[in-house]
Amino acid sequence: MRIRRGFCVVVVLGALAFFSLPAAAAENGRKLRLAYAGWEIGTAVAYVGVDSGLFKKNGVDIEELPIRDTLSAGVQSLLGVDILIGFGNPLAILQPVASGADLAFLGGHVSFYQYGMGVTSAISSVKDLKGQKVGVSALGARSDLIARVILRRAGLDPAKDVELVAAGLAPARALALSKNLVQGAPLGEDVANEAKKIGIKVLEVKTVPVITDLLMTTRTLVKREEETLRRFMKGYAEAIHHFVTKRNESLAILKKYFPSNQSMTVDAMHDSFSAQLRPLPDLNGEALQALVDVGAALDKRAKPVKPADIIEPRFLDELKNSKFLKDLYTEKVSL
Repeated sequence: MRIRRGFCVVVVLGALAFFSLPAAAAENGRKLRLAYAGWEIGTAVAYVGVDSGLFKKNGVDIEELPIRDTLSAGVQSLLGVDILIGFGNPLAILQPVASGADLAFLGGHVSFYQYGMGVTSAISSVKDLKGQKVGVSALGARSDLIARVILRRAGLDPAKDVELVAAGLAPARALALSKNLVQGAPLGEDVANEAKKIGIKVLEVKTVPVITDLLMTTRTLVKREEETLRRFMKGYAEAIHHFVTKRNESLAILKKYFPSNQSMTVDAMHDSFSAQLRPLPDLNGEALQALVDVGAALDKRAKPVKPADIIEPRFLDELKNSKFLKDLYTEKVSL
């Protein structure tokens, strides 16, 4: 079974253009090696795209390369070879990015989480956390990414205006707040409700986006195989449409990768993923900035990286408002 779970799931592309392709193979379709890491929305969409023949329909022959261990190593060790592999540990992606690696994000998916910012009694708003300690579970963890989004919304620079400290999981962070060891900490909805019962102040914030999947390649590959990647992104967009509009067919594909006794789990997973999908895997600016912030924290000596430095938007930009996308959807879609 080729399913593994990870926090930050990455789909990484490496074209066989690095090899000399036989002429016949090039005529039949452009070859692309697609590596999977973990199991999230992007992986599910890609499986549906491959098994339903949507990539092949768009002129791309996919060779699938599932990654067995999503956490043990990083992308950096494989840079410069013909196949790039994604991993589930976000730090494995952020470290090479912070070091200026030749990586480019083609798109991604986000999940939105309802969090509150737990604070001590002296704090009235998130901006009052300037100069204070904010507790998260660990660098690069979900709570860290969420804290950075919340802080930036309040006009604070997470790297300069607060001290982010490791304070454990949500219950431990609530305890640290009660003892004034930290003055702020992001708390999930359930823990936030319990924290309020013991007198901890929780500031309400809008739902927070966190990247769960990335579609990633190298800028070198974009230059060499621009048309291949363009076709892949069209196939991926069509796979999203198939996923959300053809539930039974998509479920039949997904259930091939799960034991039969987990069929109800697959149904719920599909519906959850489908509710989060948009017509295109557009990167969320807030969530991407949080990733960049973590990358900067990993190596303060590294050259500052901006989101624009690591995204390759041309393919999504072409698809937005394209006749291809409009023809997929009979109803008006919001992009």
